[in-house]
Amino acid sequence: LDVEVRGDVQSLCYIPLVCSIVILVYRKENGKLPTTLTQLYENFILQTIRRYVKKTQFTEPDQINSLHHLPSPVISTPFQEMCKFAYLSLKENNPRMTFSLFQVQQSLNESVVKADYLGLMTTFTVYGEKSYQFLHLSIQEFLAAWWIAMYEKTEKVFNDHFNDDHFRMCLRFVSGLTHLEHEDYKQYFNKEVDLQCKRKLQFGFEACYHSR
Repeated sequence: LDVEVRGDVQSLCYIPLVCSIVILVYRKENGKLPTTLTQLYENFILQTIRRYVKKTQFTEPDQINSLHHLPSPVISTPFQEMCKFAYLSLKENNPRMTFSLFQVQQSLNESVVKADYLGLMTTFTVYGEKSYQFLHLSIQEFLAAWWIAMYEKTEKVFNDHFNDDHFRMCLRFVSGLTHLEHEDYKQYFNKEVDLQCKRKLQFGFEACYHSR
């Protein structure tokens, strides 16, 4: 089995949430794992949305084959809203990872609440007040990266946040989602920091990294 043979995958499993991601994707893909970390997270989020759809019986889960082509506005609109929310929260000077009920209501429309956050957020109570979080910071970072890749100018985002430590994982996801295909994106790396894209294995997943 991949999980038994690949020590790199085992190292990921020291983080409980990432361990559950690996196990879920491994089971759903009949014992196979994606080759990149971005693909692993994309697959997990797709499976999470399918679980929500199956629970609500809104549509057949098998109709959801790609995050790029969600079958209905009832699903696609909340997903876009959550990606935008993840991005706006992450780009603040003091990034938010825990949100109050008021903040959620101000930032997300009713369709997201009705969709139960597509299973991508969790709620808990602290001192009698309801609070919200994404399932894990890395989930928030992936959703933010999805919004950037789909709706933002990648060159500007990298220019604004390239040196922000809290944006590092998000920008790696952006790299995986865009494959460095955006022309301005390439020019930014070549001109500003004179980097070349190379390939190497990182945590056992093929990753794009940059070095002089």
